[in-house]
This record gives sequence, structure tokens and C-alpha cells, in this order.
Amino acid sequence: MIGPRDALVVSLGAVVLFLFYGAAQMLPWGAGSARNFSSTSEDAYVAASGPLTEEPEGTWVTPAFERDFVDGVNTLATDHTFSWIFAVPRQSYDLGRYFGLHAITQAAVALMLFVALRLLAPLPRSRRLLTVGILAMAAAAASYGAMMNWLGMSLRHGVGESLNLVLSWLLAGSLMDRLRHRRNTPPG
Repeated sequence: MIGPRDALVVSLGAVVLFLFYGAAQMLPWGAGSARNFSSTSEDAYVAASGPLTEEPEGTWVTPAFERDFVDGVNTLATDHTFSWIFAVPRQSYDLGRYFGLHAITQAAVALMLFVALRLLAPLPRSRRLLTVGILAMAAAAASYGAMMNWLGMSLRHGVGESLNLVLSWLLAGSLMDRLRHRRNTPPG
């Protein structure tokens, strides 16, 4: 059972994960390194996230693209490239919604880390954190390794995002473990 104090520890872990991920976007593999293309100059999100290459209407996006590529997993092959394309309707890409869902995701990760730390409680702190690090590396290999293999994610982005995941889990795990241990240590 997770009580109110445990919920506070999980919440602090989620905040650490959320803030770390946000700060990591400034690293060379973060969101600012994406090449942004737009066929409309009214794309405030794309323009705000980095340099914008404006292309004439119809260069990248055609009515068929708009109709066929939205809400699905797609591939596009040319004579020289192969691309995976994930497209969503413009109105669904809302930054408030994005940050809200990201906060929920990080809270779920923090809760799972907390449960793992609880299960590892009989071990010394160094072994608990080593286990968190190993779990983080497994999660990174399973997710970013697959994206590098199947989706063509660049080595820089795959390794960078993996590093973000491992470091953020270790930081949040260390904080939650220390707060949980401090709370459960008898006085004196």
C-alpha cells in the first residue's frame, strides 16, 4: 500500500524526471537539433522549436499525404532514402496536451521506480541504485535500440536519449530512495 508520504516521494521523483527531460532538450540530441520543415509559415510550434526551412506549398505535403498519412505508422521510400513517418492532425499537436501527457508518463515511471526500490529494500543502497541503473539501461536498449534499428534514429540521438533515460532514472531513483530510507529509519 502506498500512503500519502509515499505519494509525495513518487511526486518528487516525477518532477525530477519531468524537469530532467526538459533540460535535456537543450543537449545536442534534444528537440532543438531537429530539422524543421513546413509548407506553411503559420506553424508557430515548428518555428519556435528551431530553424525553420519553409518550402513552397506542395513540396513536402500533398493532399494525398494529408489524407493517407495521418494517424498511422507510415513509410516513404524514394530512390535514395527510406523514412518512417508518424503524422498527427495539426490540431492534436498542442503543447499543453503534450506536457500534460508527459507529466502523466513521468509519474507512471516514478511510481514503477518507487515500487522497484521498495522490492529492493533489503539490499544495500549501492545495490538498489545499481539495479535501477541496469533497469534503465534495459529500458533504453529496448526502446532506443529498437528505434535506431527499425526507425533509423541516428546514433547521436539514440545514445543521447539513452543517456538521458539512464541519468534521469538514477537521479530520481537516488532521491526517492534517500527520502524513503530517511522516512523509514528509526530515530536515534
